[in-house]
Amino acid sequence: MNKTWIFLLCLIAILFQPERASAEKEQSGDVVAMVNGKTITQEMLVNRLKNFTDTDHETLNAIRQEIIDQLITNILLEEFVDKQGLIVTPEEIEREVGQVRNNIAVSQKNAFQSLEQILVSIGSDIVEFKRSIKYSIALEKYFRNKFDDNILKRYFEDNKNVFNGESVKVSHVLIETKNMKTEEEISHALEQIKSIKRELDRGAAFDEVAKKYSTCPSARDGGNLGFIQRKGNFAKPFLDAAFSLRIGQVSEPVQTEYGYHLIKVTDKKEGANIQFEDVREKVRLEMLDEEILKLIARLRKEARIVINQ
Repeated sequence: MNKTWIFLLCLIAILFQPERASAEKEQSGDVVAMVNGKTITQEMLVNRLKNFTDTDHETLNAIRQEIIDQLITNILLEEFVDKQGLIVTPEEIEREVGQVRNNIAVSQKNAFQSLEQILVSIGSDIVEFKRSIKYSIALEKYFRNKFDDNILKRYFEDNKNVFNGESVKVSHVLIETKNMKTEEEISHALEQIKSIKRELDRGAAFDEVAKKYSTCPSARDGGNLGFIQRKGNFAKPFLDAAFSLRIGQVSEPVQTEYGYHLIKVTDKKEGANIQFEDVREKVRLEMLDEEILKLIARLRKEARIVINQ
């Protein structure tokens, strides 16, 4: 399967190479969550946190929540795969593991790390990884016959700009709200971003304003994020706003899970004139990813989940 090793690493990754966090004080044996009658215990969290050291309490809590969410997803996917009677053979799993190992070997030149070492660095192991491979192959089989060419072509036509390489160069000012606890704090952040927008409207230079106010690391570069595409590591509201702007235009405040943004487009690259046949497999994989996310959301909504915080 194309993109398999990236998809699987994303599926099991607790965080994107997070700062390591200490788990020495965790107590094992207590039930952290119940998912359709199945338990997630403190001991399960300890096993995944034990490789993380030397970070602050806030980061540890964030990592802990990510792990709980992933364990919930694992239980729901396992139930779904079993219920659907989707069979994945050991040979299929080992074939994918071999492909992942080869991809890792090709992508690394001098500082070689084995698959096992990479998994340990993100709080996982080969057993959990193979379990995730099983889910991936099973879901591939489940959705395989649901995407005929008519469906894929319609999706391609509706989302052509996702596949044609269209991109915009953006800068932004961010007032972060992720760690704010009260409505008062969030309201103050909104007023601050509105005040910054008024300053820009009066003629202030965007890069200087970003250096002065933005809480994003990009502030040191005047808020410059470089070229971004419609499919990437940015929140949908951010992308929607960025691709709706003209060159030189600054957006109104845009809210994402990270906070409030002001976005400026400084350049654009038009997409290539592509045909469906050129990107058929990319379209299929894009639809597959979307359907899996929808499935997980539905399973979570239908499940009986109790989290003991």
